[in-house]
Amino acid sequence: MNARTGLDGAMDVDGFLAVSREVFAPLYPYYAGRFLAQSGLTSGVCLDVGCGGGDLGLAVAGQSAFFAVLLDRSPAMLAAAGRNGSERGLAGRFAVLAGDAHEPPLAEGSVDLVVSRGSLMFWADPARAFAAIRRILSPRGKAILGGGLGTPEMRAAICRAMAARNSRWTADAPPPPRPGTEPETHARALQAAGIRGYIIVLEDAGHWIVFGKA
Repeated sequence: MNARTGLDGAMDVDGFLAVSREVFAPLYPYYAGRFLAQSGLTSGVCLDVGCGGGDLGLAVAGQSAFFAVLLDRSPAMLAAAGRNGSERGLAGRFAVLAGDAHEPPLAEGSVDLVVSRGSLMFWADPARAFAAIRRILSPRGKAILGGGLGTPEMRAAICRAMAARNSRWTADAPPPPRPGTEPETHARALQAAGIRGYIIVLEDAGHWIVFGKA
């Protein structure tokens, strides 16, 4: 069992949101700040793909002049993301949108920053999703997609907390990556999507894929 799916594969919305709020909360402002600095962008439209409770996209909006679009397939997640944004005082600074990474319902060139943390491992066809994300990027746009556990201190605290909740975690390490989510596999998917100017940034507990429109 993981935070997003139950033993039968059904969405465990309450469990996912509880873990996001109680365990992973420090990661979202940390990565939002890092992505803003890395992209060099301060305004425009930011798309959070597989947003869950919307924490990452809302953190980007909260630290910048970006308008956040929170994309998820789950109506329950979108409802939670909407409540989250309102509770943060970001009314008018975000919108929720039903859809997924493989075919985001947005116009070509309409998004300046695409972010996603923790959803990439669930994408059925990463090559198709990467191509779709590049389609919606503006000429100046950047996509930063993947997963990680932040600083060493954040990683240690998260591992301890998750070990008490989930038998796949230990107090020292997260579970191994899901098969098919290795950096090498994602590199092949990027190439299959026709994306050449990408970089993959490795972390202790994951990796990040960065690419632009070109």
